[in-house]
Amino acid sequence: MDSIKPLAPSRRVSKSKHRKQWKNRERRETMERLKTDMVEIGEGQKRIREGQREIRQKFEEIESECRSLKEETMNIAKQSDYNQTRINLMFSILKAREDNNFAHADHLTGLLRLVKFPSPFLFLIIGISDFIINLANASYRGKHKLTNSK
Repeated sequence: MDSIKPLAPSRRVSKSKHRKQWKNRERRETMERLKTDMVEIGEGQKRIREGQREIRQKFEEIESECRSLKEETMNIAKQSDYNQTRINLMFSILKAREDNNFAHADHLTGLLRLVKFPSPFLFLIIGISDFIINLANASYRGKHKLTNSK
């Protein structure tokens, strides 16, 4: 009987070894799951960063467009002010001619020519207004000559 060794202690060792292997396998599986989760999370973060970058670019484009629209609005306002000034001068010239105050009308016509235009888009408007002024000058001069010759 002495030659037979008891099996109980070796079973305990194998059970504990088996448990350790099982725990190690569980840990490895958990680590692998965590690694795959981390890879997925990293990819998600990359997509989020790309989305933020795109949004930032769109926002900068919108800001740029907003600035250009503000500039255009300011230019239109300046042109409108300029046009209003010219129209007021033209109206004053016509009023002065109606009142036969040709010296004042000539003075206002000179002022009208001195008014500077803020934009090259106004060449057309200025050309039309100069044409109207010249036409008005010619008609009043013709009318004035006819009345003086009688």
